[in-house]
Amino acid sequence: MIAAAVAILNVTLIDGTGAPPKLNQTVLVRNGKIFSIGPSQEGESRRIRARLKPGETLELLSGDGKYLIPGLWDMHAHVLPDAADSLLRWGITGVRNMHVEAEDAIRLALEAKRRDTGPRIVTNGVIIDGPNPVYWASARAVDRASAMEIARRAKQYGLDFLKVYDFVPREAYFALAEESKRTGLPLTGHVPLAVRLDEAVAAGQKSIEHLSGIFEACSSEPKLLEDLRSAAMLWTLSRRESSRRLRDVLLKMIASYDASICEPLLRMLAQNKVWQCPTLVALGPPARQAALSLVGQMHRMGVPLLAGTDAGSGGITPGESLHEELELLVRAGLTAMEALQTATLGPAQFLGEQSQFGTVEKGRLADLVLLDANPLEDIRNTRRIAAVISRGRVVVSVP
Repeated sequence: MIAAAVAILNVTLIDGTGAPPKLNQTVLVRNGKIFSIGPSQEGESRRIRARLKPGETLELLSGDGKYLIPGLWDMHAHVLPDAADSLLRWGITGVRNMHVEAEDAIRLALEAKRRDTGPRIVTNGVIIDGPNPVYWASARAVDRASAMEIARRAKQYGLDFLKVYDFVPREAYFALAEESKRTGLPLTGHVPLAVRLDEAVAAGQKSIEHLSGIFEACSSEPKLLEDLRSAAMLWTLSRRESSRRLRDVLLKMIASYDASICEPLLRMLAQNKVWQCPTLVALGPPARQAALSLVGQMHRMGVPLLAGTDAGSGGITPGESLHEELELLVRAGLTAMEALQTATLGPAQFLGEQSQFGTVEKGRLADLVLLDANPLEDIRNTRRIAAVISRGRVVVSVP
């Protein structure tokens, strides 16, 4: 059966490239891709129908008073396939899945990735941690040999990247970094406690999650890093006590932040294009204010940012949380367009797929969100969703 074409008529187009909005545009979708974009004219729907193949149907969406943006990506989530409907309802057409806490996490991750409906998914399968991992289902990189084997298996399974966690030993971490380069699987995740931030950058880690390792590196009190390691080591014995101590140490690190130490490190992150996915929405109020300031400074210095939420972890619901993250990024100092790009163009660039998605241009994959109000005037308007197109099909349409 020939798939339906979709036409959005007379819409204001915010294509995600950074260009000004284009008024009164018609965007035609065919076979899962953006087929054409151009000024709307009288009798547009009739002309489009005349171009369709026999049996090809057409779904029309009115763009009068509406705004079309690229589909959104949550670049740090922990989701199972049953979260697809919630994600799509909030305009999220792509997800970087950062690990599912389940014994068969790799199978579940690959099943979600291979579906031809729902959000597009890139995934790592499982977290890579040390011999005493934070999560029981983690892959355990004990030494160089085990780390290299984990990376090779990830490549064989068809996973998209590697994610390291807090307790990966130094030797294992640098072995993973080597295998990352050899296999082409990007190294992402936390900065392990046994590794310095500058060492992670030199090793080629592509993204850092939750600002991991940065407040530690920017503290004027080196002893606090040992306190942090001691608090983290309690995790397997008492998560409550470990969490309390970790929070206390982190607040001390924030209080001892030294700009003269931090600025050269942030400059290094920018020069090496080490992406930051700060997941501000996942941070508690005491740490969030300092994180907002740090993210603003990163942005001003050219450190690339990704919007992510940690959804599926810590009680964060997939979907709406991404819109809160965008609002927090604006509070940190990004413009509405820049915040929007952390969930559209940025993910495409990070994944090396900017010719496929991330902007609304001819030939791109047809993942689109139709809004009832202008997100460039108020980023909160990304919540005002009129329709969502995923993989070329209208999957959400609000009357």
